[in-house]
Amino acid sequence: MRFMTNTRSMLCAAVLLLTTASPGAGQVMEGPDGPVEFVGLKEWRARDLFEAIQELAPDQPFHACAAVMELELGFAEAAAMSYRTRGSDEVYTVVVGVEDLTRVRYRAVGSETLGLPDTWRKLKATAEEDLYILTSAARTLHSREDTEWIGADPEVLEEVWTRIDRADGRRDHRLAHELLARDVSWSARAIATLVLGNFMDRDTSWHGLVLSLTDPEDRVTHVAQSLLQGLIYSDSRRPVEWSAAREPLLAHFGGTNPWSFDLVLRVLVATEVDPEFGRQLARERPDLLLAYAGAEHRGTRQPAIAFLRTVSGEDFGTDLQAWTAWINGQSDDRDQSPPAR
Repeated sequence: MRFMTNTRSMLCAAVLLLTTASPGAGQVMEGPDGPVEFVGLKEWRARDLFEAIQELAPDQPFHACAAVMELELGFAEAAAMSYRTRGSDEVYTVVVGVEDLTRVRYRAVGSETLGLPDTWRKLKATAEEDLYILTSAARTLHSREDTEWIGADPEVLEEVWTRIDRADGRRDHRLAHELLARDVSWSARAIATLVLGNFMDRDTSWHGLVLSLTDPEDRVTHVAQSLLQGLIYSDSRRPVEWSAAREPLLAHFGGTNPWSFDLVLRVLVATEVDPEFGRQLARERPDLLLAYAGAEHRGTRQPAIAFLRTVSGEDFGTDLQAWTAWINGQSDDRDQSPPAR
């Protein structure tokens, strides 16, 4: 099970005031610090879930409700992400609930301990001593000019970059994939994920990063997430052929690691996913994608709608009914050209 804490999360439990309900799509209510939106629910109603969390953990900050949802309420996956409104004390919290355990597929972890070159051993020690330095290095690996906002020691960051840069040969690329497939150590898999950032001219490296987002260890997924967040805004992004990564992508569309689902969608759009392959993903695992597309929170729905526009060639804006019809194949033979919203 996976529980992550968003440091911006400030929302505490509150009295339910307003609920809008639609299966899977966003269900919004007002809390003391701003709106709370539940996304992806099937059997649960937002009101019932909110009250159940309240009863089980009345003194726990609401942003920590993912743990309660998984451990106490039987959710296969859960995530809670909070966003502070600029210039305001208001916090908007999005809670994602995945109820279907059969769709959750984390990758299998190896049982070996592979030998590492000296540079890799030093990176591994850094990961175990200060994971934040490693994730900061990952986020800025392809854009090293302005790093003051990160808050990491510039000299330490430079040292980590230097070690990463040294792992740039064919053997290093092969070792990274071997570690990800075979090594039992989370720190070995974390640095292997980071080293893949040296080889983004290869489709297999992009595939490896998306696979690392399905690692059962949070510390590995943090590194993959940080690296991908930096990559999609860098000059290193490029068209990628994604069909060989079908299984990990289906895992994400099915609800594995919902903390990173919006990132996966943005990566696919940024790397110009083949529309036909994208349509296959959408139609084979539509539920979470449509739930995000129907969210009230703009930052949650935007990556889903951008993905749908990219793979469909259509633009139904925020019309969830139209997107649902398209995924179900009901709009293929009709000329539907509603205005963008």
